[in-house]
Amino acid sequence: GRLDQASAISIAFNLARLHEVVGRTLAAVELHKAVIKRNPAYVNSYLRLACIAIDCGALKECAGWLKIAAETAPGNPEVLTLIGNLHLSLCDWAPAQQVFDGLLTKKVQNVEAYAMLSLGNIYFANLNIPGRYAKHIVYAADFYKRILQKDTANAYAANGLGTVLAEKAELFKAKEVFNRVREVSGDSIADAHLNLGHVYLAQKRHPEALQMYQSYLKRTEDGSAPITSKSRTDDKVDVLMYIAFAYFDWARQTELFNNAKAAPADERYKKAMEHLELALEENTSKNIVLTYNLCMTKLQAANCVLQKLTRNIRRTASEVEEALNGLQKSYETVEEILKKKSEGLKVTIATSMLNDFLTHCKSNIESAKSHLEDERKREEEANELKELQRLAAESKMKEEKLREQLRMEEEAKKGEERDRRAREKMQKVEDLRAGWEQEQAAVKAQSEKKAKKNKAAPDAEDEELQEEDDGQEAAPSTANLFEDSDSDDSDIEDDQAKGEDKPDGAADESAEGEDAAEAPAAAPPTQEDLFGDSSDEESDEELVPSSSKRNNEDSGDEQQPAKKRKVLDDEDEE
Repeated sequence: GRLDQASAISIAFNLARLHEVVGRTLAAVELHKAVIKRNPAYVNSYLRLACIAIDCGALKECAGWLKIAAETAPGNPEVLTLIGNLHLSLCDWAPAQQVFDGLLTKKVQNVEAYAMLSLGNIYFANLNIPGRYAKHIVYAADFYKRILQKDTANAYAANGLGTVLAEKAELFKAKEVFNRVREVSGDSIADAHLNLGHVYLAQKRHPEALQMYQSYLKRTEDGSAPITSKSRTDDKVDVLMYIAFAYFDWARQTELFNNAKAAPADERYKKAMEHLELALEENTSKNIVLTYNLCMTKLQAANCVLQKLTRNIRRTASEVEEALNGLQKSYETVEEILKKKSEGLKVTIATSMLNDFLTHCKSNIESAKSHLEDERKREEEANELKELQRLAAESKMKEEKLREQLRMEEEAKKGEERDRRAREKMQKVEDLRAGWEQEQAAVKAQSEKKAKKNKAAPDAEDEELQEEDDGQEAAPSTANLFEDSDSDDSDIEDDQAKGEDKPDGAADESAEGEDAAEAPAAAPPTQEDLFGDSSDEESDEELVPSSSKRNNEDSGDEQQPAKKRKVLDDEDEE
């Protein structure tokens, strides 16, 4: 009961439009149906239901809602416009032209420009009619220009005029127009992306064309692009075909190098096949043209693989085998298409074209089989060579490892030998040091003993000298002086005689004791003395203590005072 009032119906309609915007289609449909149930004359809900149906691809349902709307409001411009768009989606050009011609004669301000734009699109879409190309392209350009004369900012009319320029091969001007359309419309017209892609593809600028196609495909998938075919799915299929053809044409252009630079062509053929397969998955009507295009792409891709050797491009047996499988499958598919056509099925592909395909495909199949055998033999030989190289490398590695192990063992032996010699030398040094310490201890003991004797002797001499001094003080006479001198001389002679008669060993021991007391301690051995390059015999000779030599020299020096005293005695006697 709440929808009986006019304001309540408007509110319900606006709420349904909000559901459409946010993607809640079912809720919007229910509200629109509730509105027309309460008010069957509310045309706007009929129109929205028709638009929702066409967006979902339900063209029959769309036609039913528009028929009710036309009966409810005969001559309504908006209803007629949607009816004309429905005919455009179905490619019913004549009924669509009739609807828009009728709208144009009414000269409705809000519909006139749209009617001229639609008529221009109809003429441009029918350029392929034999004998009417020049006439239709002039009519299309005339409708677009008439719109721009009244509204210079009409981006849709400018976009249509750009398509006419592109069709006339004025690609530079067409590209400038499409870029201007994107600027003016804030890049909101998706058709500008599609048309720019066509221009770039005509200029052989494949990366730019693919970029534009991908942009248009994204807008088609998210629903921001208007429907230009029967349904949004058909629009997506068309764009996938454009992308596939762009990759296919790019691969063909790359093959023109006919050398190693043609290597990327194989990957581009694969991309084309991927997009054609996606188009076949999206297309529920099993489009025969799409199937034939996929077979043709496989044929060209296989031919590219077979020519890799002549172009000095590396290939594998798996690539050749994949190409052969694609050829065999394509041959069967095209053979089936030809059979269906001979049975009377409507096929838009010429019979001669299908027969030519089968001929080339069969020839390539035989060639691919031969290439596959050669490639497998080549790979077997390469694998054998790799195995031999691997074994040789392993053998060489083992030899190097063994050589390294022997070298390390040799170095270890040399190190052990050096350590052994060093230990022997250190042991000799220790033995010599122990001998030196014992010798020094003995010398020190002897020196201390002699020092004690010398200390006792001066005391006795002092007593004798004291007694002599006392005697001299008592009776000093010249005779006694001379006698004393004579006695002193005789004493000296006696001492010399005793010294000469003394054994050599005793003299040596006394000299050795004196020298040992006077000589400084021996310097410690240096690193060169310990670890030099001299032989053991030389080292032993160098390390012998020189005490014996010093003893001999000292004994010789000790005899000199005795000789001097003897000379003095002889002079006194004289």
